[in-house]
Amino acid sequence: MRHVPYVQTSVFIDERYQFTGNQLATFWDKEKNTLTSEEMQGIALELNFSETTFIFQSDFSNCISSVRIFTPGSELKFAGHPTLGTAYVLKEKGIIPKNVDKATLELGIGPIDVEFYDNEIVSMLQPKPQFMEKYTNKTNIAKILGLQIDDISDKYPMQVVSTGFPFLIVPLNSLDSIKKINLSPNLQMKLLSDFITSKILVFTTETIHSDSSVNVRMFAPSVGVLEDPATGSAAGPLCAYLENWNILSSHKKGEKIFIEQGYEIKRPSKLIGTVKWTKDEQKNILVSGKVKKTAEGEFFI
Repeated sequence: MRHVPYVQTSVFIDERYQFTGNQLATFWDKEKNTLTSEEMQGIALELNFSETTFIFQSDFSNCISSVRIFTPGSELKFAGHPTLGTAYVLKEKGIIPKNVDKATLELGIGPIDVEFYDNEIVSMLQPKPQFMEKYTNKTNIAKILGLQIDDISDKYPMQVVSTGFPFLIVPLNSLDSIKKINLSPNLQMKLLSDFITSKILVFTTETIHSDSSVNVRMFAPSVGVLEDPATGSAAGPLCAYLENWNILSSHKKGEKIFIEQGYEIKRPSKLIGTVKWTKDEQKNILVSGKVKKTAEGEFFI
């Protein structure tokens, strides 16, 4: 029997709550990691968090480690909260030296830069956003979400945006619309099976907390995540979308955007996004959040 050490964290926590953020398990001992892909997928399903990460030696000289990310259903090339949570664990275990504030991790999409700040805040620099196909069938989206067509805003398009992982961003008219979503996961996968992505991020500018910019929910049943408490890989695309369409009032381009998520599944979370601009073009997105360690132990195989 093998004993494989791991650390459990909560990522994108909101300190106003005791149980908060998106849970993550990180199997950090890259020197002894002999896990197969099948075993990693099995562990991710056994733990049943949105994602579980596994650390390996990187082939890139500028990367401190290679990171593989698994949902309960499949492996991902990129995800947000696993990147930040894994970086936190690597720092905590000394794989990233204590006196180092910046590092680069190798993910499935390539190298991703991370940075550490005071108060356990970790950030990552996501690639330049890609604005992709628009989706015009409001009837389908309303059916998927269990809403009325009038709950979906007419002011802005339903559009796919990606900073490494594509999401269909859907603007809703109110916080009440967000709260009353009654998702049909099977219908979501069926109706969007031929579209560029089946992952849906809904948002509204009506928020629970006055210091939040938007309230969001994210649904990705095709990768085994019915609803995510905090989605860093969607925060970048959302921030790019918000600034591209000038949606936020009293907001200037390049200012911090505060995202609240996870309330309907009792994991309130806080994400911070900042769009970096070069003249009139979005260059990349900085996504940040606070991380805390919640448990540590060994997994027996």
